[in-house]
Amino acid sequence: MRALALLPLLLGVSARAEAPLDDLLQRLGEAEERKLAIPACRTVESSVTEELDKEGKVKGRLTRSYEVTRSGTTVIARKLLSQKEEGDLTSQLKADPKDPPKNEDDKARLSPFHPRARADYRFDSTPGPSEGLVTVKFTPLKSDKKRMKGQAVVDARAGKMMTLRVSPSEMPPMLDELQLDFLAYTETPCERQPTQMKITGSGGVLFYKLRFRTEATVTGHQKVDGPGTATSAH
Repeated sequence: MRALALLPLLLGVSARAEAPLDDLLQRLGEAEERKLAIPACRTVESSVTEELDKEGKVKGRLTRSYEVTRSGTTVIARKLLSQKEEGDLTSQLKADPKDPPKNEDDKARLSPFHPRARADYRFDSTPGPSEGLVTVKFTPLKSDKKRMKGQAVVDARAGKMMTLRVSPSEMPPMLDELQLDFLAYTETPCERQPTQMKITGSGGVLFYKLRFRTEATVTGHQKVDGPGTATSAH
């Protein structure tokens, strides 16, 4: 009987404990909506990709940069600005980036925090890694090679993403490992965007294994009204 009498109080405590996460998810979702509401954004994406041998030594290196225009989650234009090859690189690493088809359903490319995607994920949060920050972990309710699992470090007071780590919830064929770290976010004319990234991966079949890592930066953000115009830069 005493436990029954305490039930409303316990339920109230539980509801209050969950409210901060619900509020944080809503604010992160609103930030995603603001980014995707921009007609288009043009950036310069510069990257260094290295192929590694089984001891972790660099076999070859590819340095290149692109001017990229995105509308929402879709790449509408990509222009190669520079490219330099060094050493021995596997053809897969030298291939041009493969952008998703323009007519593909973009839901799988949405951030887990976007309101249209949030119902497909399970979220949990813990304080830290330091004062004022919260770590939010997320996992899709159904594993899918296009849907990511991972964790975000968020400024709880400002409701802003600080860092993000993701990997496929179901690894695509030929890949044993793939991890993407968004190491820095910056306020830009295209809202708050990731500007520094690191990708590591490995895969292959039988005795052939490919190991690689990529570090990338995104700069020069411009709001774009159409494929050939820009309104502001950062």
